[in-house]
Amino acid sequence: MSAKIQEIDIVEMIQRNGGDGLTIDLNITPTSTNASDRLLIRNGILIILCKSGEGVIGIDGKRYTLSNNNVVILPENHVISAITPAFMEEASIIAVSIDYILNMPSPIDTNIFSYSRYISAIKVEDDKFDDLMSYYRFIYKETFEDGKYKTEIIHSIFYALILEIVTEYEKVFSIEVSNIRDENLSDRFFRLLAIYYKQYRSVQFYADKLNLTPKYLSTAVRRATGRPILDWIHEAILIDAKMLLRTTDLTVQQIAEQLNFSSPSAFVQFVKKHTGSTPTKLK
Repeated sequence: MSAKIQEIDIVEMIQRNGGDGLTIDLNITPTSTNASDRLLIRNGILIILCKSGEGVIGIDGKRYTLSNNNVVILPENHVISAITPAFMEEASIIAVSIDYILNMPSPIDTNIFSYSRYISAIKVEDDKFDDLMSYYRFIYKETFEDGKYKTEIIHSIFYALILEIVTEYEKVFSIEVSNIRDENLSDRFFRLLAIYYKQYRSVQFYADKLNLTPKYLSTAVRRATGRPILDWIHEAILIDAKMLLRTTDLTVQQIAEQLNFSSPSAFVQFVKKHTGSTPTKLK
């Protein structure tokens, strides 16, 4: 049987559940039992908290073996495969749109995008996982309340949850980044991308870091993810650009400088090419 791709549009899912930027209490498993079938998340991410249970999940060709106290981030536009249904059934899941995270008070929470690109699943200590689940249960409870400040309360609790998760990822990141070697080539590329995307956006740079030709690296990434390598480089820059436009008072010129564009006009052209809108319309 040929592989099928099941797409999940986070924004549509949230709208169906009557949420405002996020929704919880989901049951998301592949609709097919064919092991070669894949999942693709659009317009957001899935945050999965699993206290117990075992399973396997594959993301961009890398397989993660899961056990107790796992935090898993299923990132937007990455190829997801080999999800163990039993693990997903035991999980607490939050679906959140990209815009909801970009509108958080601090830029630090956007690190969740770069971290999850190269390490999607992490294991945390018992006490910390219990803290994360407490946030989840509080959000779950507020979802069914009709209080005056329901939206603001959920937003604040989720923000705290994201900061806690980012903190746990930073612990893993500090260890993993010191040893960039890995058996999976696409994984090595995403690790490098998380570090260098603001400064370097050429395939040649990443190929040189990995001692490969640009053609070889491009082919390997496309084979693993189904998308061109430049798509991933541009996506990393666009996420930062949208965050800076929506959450700061920086001018287009200042943002262009911060993201290492040669000129404001080059930044404007980049954004328009990849979004169809000018930077000012994305605010």
